Amino acid sequence: MAAYEETSEAGDVVVEVDALLSLTRDCFEQLGVPGDDAQIVADVLIDANLHGIPSHGVQRVPIFMQRVRAGLAGGTEHISITVESGPLCRMDAGQALGPAASVKAVDHALALARRFGMGLVAIGGSTHFGAAGYYARRAAHAGSVGIVMANAYKRMAPYGAEDVFLGTNPLAIGIPLANHDPFVLDMATSMAAQGRITRARELDEELPDGLAVDAQGRPTTDPAAALAGSLLPMGGPKGSGLALAISLLAVLFAGADSDDQMASFYKDFDRPQNAGHIFIAIEASRLGDPGQRLDAIIERLVALRPVNGASAVHYPGEVGARLARARRQSGIPVSPAEILDIAETCGAFGLDDLQRRALALLAR
Repeated sequence: MAAYEETSEAGDVVVEVDALLSLTRDCFEQLGVPGDDAQIVADVLIDANLHGIPSHGVQRVPIFMQRVRAGLAGGTEHISITVESGPLCRMDAGQALGPAASVKAVDHALALARRFGMGLVAIGGSTHFGAAGYYARRAAHAGSVGIVMANAYKRMAPYGAEDVFLGTNPLAIGIPLANHDPFVLDMATSMAAQGRITRARELDEELPDGLAVDAQGRPTTDPAAALAGSLLPMGGPKGSGLALAISLLAVLFAGADSDDQMASFYKDFDRPQNAGHIFIAIEASRLGDPGQRLDAIIERLVALRPVNGASAVHYPGEVGARLARARRQSGIPVSPAEILDIAETCGAFGLDDLQRRALALLAR
């Protein structure tokens, strides 16, 4: 699971998965993104909604569209391998949309793992790639351990500093299990991901205490003040140090811009992003087959007595997988404000048919 879990809110509309996928795909395809890439971007974004992380899902469609329309992101037609040495590879995304580039990168890491036992692919010249857990889960479903890291635009002051310098640089780990849904840890190195703050502002919601400070360094529950200030690192110096480590690795392996010099995905439209993502795939079966032992550990974990007020003990990835199965059957709850945002963006870009399709979702 992510560092937090989000569920549906009162007033959400429930949309069939296929309807949301096709609308999202067409939003990008009609802006000139090749069909296969547009489908991948839709899959990654809607997967976040399926797994209970709407801050990384359909909410991002308008800003992705805006960067495509501005010529700052697109398909994977310019992606390339710049260096490859045994199980190590560096790729240049060629300013492809982050999800489209990242699926190609993680799949290449899996191919290297099948050949060498492990593969590391670092890709630069990319943009925001959605929820890191998608790629760790993709590796786990392919039978490999997946480790995913990415750097991002500065949104967090390092421990002991007043000024923002670090991204909320995520880490995700996927581990296949024999008889259970994969273990999938997906976490920002801040107390909350940037997307959660942005979504709270758009929905006019307050934040929980302890996530952010305003521009004067004072604790705040106002998402607008938080966006003007700084997110707080998870665990103080621990989250700060982990975010810096991920940033350094993204610069070293992928040739990415550092967090403090990277273009903002939301604000900077005068230059493309140069975000870096790292995908590591490991075929653990090369070292034996401990799958049954891992399942036994998980079964002992979930059998533990829950604390007062909790219904059960869960492992990372379990709740999201169960929620995704249910939502594939019953539909995905989406905020009307998010659908209206997509409709307005489509209208502004002259995509009148897509605007009507988006608005029609509100009538369901």
